[in-house]
Amino acid sequence: MNLRPLPPPDLSRSLILIVEDYEGMRVILRDILARAGASRITLAVNAASAINQLERHRFDIILCDLHLGQGKNGQNILEEARHRALLAPHAVWLMVSAEKASEMVTGTIESRPDDYLIKPITETMLFSRLSRQIAKKQALAPIEIALREHEYLKALRLADAALDKANPHAWDLKRLKAELAMHSGEHGMAKAIYEEALSLRNLPWARLGLAKIHFNEGRFDDARRELKAITDGNRAYLEAHDWLARTLDRLGDPDGAQEVLQRALATSPRAPLRQLHLGEVAYRRGELETAARAFQNSIELARNTPLKSPQAYLALSQVQLARNQSDAALRTLSTLSIDLSDDPAARLLSEAMQIPVRVQTGELDIARELAQRLAGELREEARHLPPEAAFNLAAPLLKLGDKATAGALLGSLISNNHEHPEYLERAEAIFADAGYAGEGRELLQGAARAATDIMNRGVKLSREGKLKEAIELTREARRTMPNNARLLLNHAFLLIAWMERHGREFTLNDEARRCIEQARKLKPGEKRAGELLTRLELIGNDFEVPA
Repeated sequence: MNLRPLPPPDLSRSLILIVEDYEGMRVILRDILARAGASRITLAVNAASAINQLERHRFDIILCDLHLGQGKNGQNILEEARHRALLAPHAVWLMVSAEKASEMVTGTIESRPDDYLIKPITETMLFSRLSRQIAKKQALAPIEIALREHEYLKALRLADAALDKANPHAWDLKRLKAELAMHSGEHGMAKAIYEEALSLRNLPWARLGLAKIHFNEGRFDDARRELKAITDGNRAYLEAHDWLARTLDRLGDPDGAQEVLQRALATSPRAPLRQLHLGEVAYRRGELETAARAFQNSIELARNTPLKSPQAYLALSQVQLARNQSDAALRTLSTLSIDLSDDPAARLLSEAMQIPVRVQTGELDIARELAQRLAGELREEARHLPPEAAFNLAAPLLKLGDKATAGALLGSLISNNHEHPEYLERAEAIFADAGYAGEGRELLQGAARAATDIMNRGVKLSREGKLKEAIELTREARRTMPNNARLLLNHAFLLIAWMERHGREFTLNDEARRCIEQARKLKPGEKRAGELLTRLELIGNDFEVPA
């Protein structure tokens, strides 16, 4: 029996971008698309021209080659486009490559294009993939639009409305609904979807969803069981490996965490965040060579992407210092100031972290001059510095006699992390090693008490119905504790309670959302953050869902 090929999709109204450095391939793709009626086709020969076009137009379809010569590759372009919201909700992104090696294929799939095509590309292959992805994207587009507007509850209701009808994309919708439920703190709803999926088939994404619920609710043994069930039989499901490594870390098994990360990186090494995690685990285990290599890899892989941050540079400089490679540590800090030249915080860190290097090499005069010049800025910005930077700076500053700056750094660190007893213990040990045990204990425990007292006062005022006073109290506290997740969520709670009584106000709504999003960055998976987002969205909304 002869099977008739599916008709090509109608691309006559589609705006299409082809990103390909080889002219012959550009012509082939353009000609194939023209046979489906495509006439609005834009060509880009490299990453710079592709980004320029993405900034100017909202394309319906992007065909992007993975390898584009020097500079950014197709994966980098996709990451930047997503980070900068340059893609329309319905846009279909097909990654194209002649590369068949599993490492490259898996690495590209990790960047989550809608599909991956290996050359040579036939008309049948391209049209079948496009038809499937276009239909799926159109079905999910209203939900994606709601997500971009941070209307998570509306997105949930749109998903329910779509599922009330016969839908060929039902399980795509259910999977998205479960993710939305997780984001909104509705763990029970998400769990029900994952368990329903697993009752039908052994679906890794559903098992991973259950593992995330267990992890976020502190059931790490249960999370490990689910994740092992995925990773033991699926070497390429790399997100599950990342979560397993995180889980083993929380269970006090850094050896197992490192083994899992190295196994995942053997499959797909071009993952900057996974390299960073490996470096952190290896550093704690004392494997400095492995840590240095992983941090260097993370820096190189993130350099041309939105994932670039000071963290890997600072970690690498500390590893180099631990290996007595002071010149290399200084070069790494110099590279940080160059690579993140538009980030004032990175500039401060690149200078300040030279202080521990100079102290270790005995260049105390240089270290003292740096400390004196940066003291005011360090005290002012203490609340914004990464915890490891504060810890690594405090001991050298105490050695130089600058108790005030060291105290400001560690005091601010404890205020922002007053629910982390391990931070308090570590900070007290730094003061004790410098001969200031009593002073340090009094300062740090005072900072922890002050943070707790503010929380308690805010709760008391709220219970007494004095919302305005409670909001002013927590708003003022945020200026000194901008990275205290509990304070951020308490402040958001008060703002939401105020608007539930008096009506939505744009400035208060924006302030509450920023607090919740910052808390979620500090404590990913925090259930209370999702619950507050739902309450915030409900204020003044009736959520009309199209029939």
